[in-house]
Amino acid sequence: MLLTEKQQNALIGFINMILSRRPASSLSALIQCPVILDVSNIWLYPLSKCKTEFAHCFANEVANVRQTLSGSLSGDALILLDYPVAVMLTNLLRQNSRQPIEHLNISACEVLTEVGNILLSSFLQILGNLMGSPITVSEQSFSIDPLESMINSLILEHQEIRYVLVVKTKFILCDNSLEAYLFFVSGVMPLSCMIRGIESVSNVAVSRV
Repeated sequence: MLLTEKQQNALIGFINMILSRRPASSLSALIQCPVILDVSNIWLYPLSKCKTEFAHCFANEVANVRQTLSGSLSGDALILLDYPVAVMLTNLLRQNSRQPIEHLNISACEVLTEVGNILLSSFLQILGNLMGSPITVSEQSFSIDPLESMINSLILEHQEIRYVLVVKTKFILCDNSLEAYLFFVSGVMPLSCMIRGIESVSNVAVSRV
């Protein structure tokens, strides 16, 4: 499965359209501050390849919010933040807190979990509506792991070869820009169905090799 440059650009526009609707507005309402979510690039990789392709993006441990999906799209949706970025984002989200944190404590993890689930759930609901087939979240979790360990756990949970649609995005809030990654992990058939659904509303064609 491959994406051409033209198809990448079309997907970026489509996902930017979705993120600019409910996900960004929901987060803005939560923290009482304007939030922009901006997608800058998209890739499609075998899941195992992400350990090397994105190692430079996550020099530290990875804070990740994960939703396990069923229904029209089975697999996993995740938001990944490099640990220092997760700390910075937490401080921006908790501007009323008297003292900034330097490490993720229980309260900070709860904040990131809430924000991550709001964004993922809003995105998946809109995507399901546009595709005409609901996407169900069966489980939610938060963890802090090295990138390789996180990816290995996603590989070991399934016997099939899994692919990941990687969306590079930015949280722009309070005069700061923070990098994050959305991972949509599934087998070839579910991801193909997702892409065909997107294709039907955005005229995106995906080539297979």
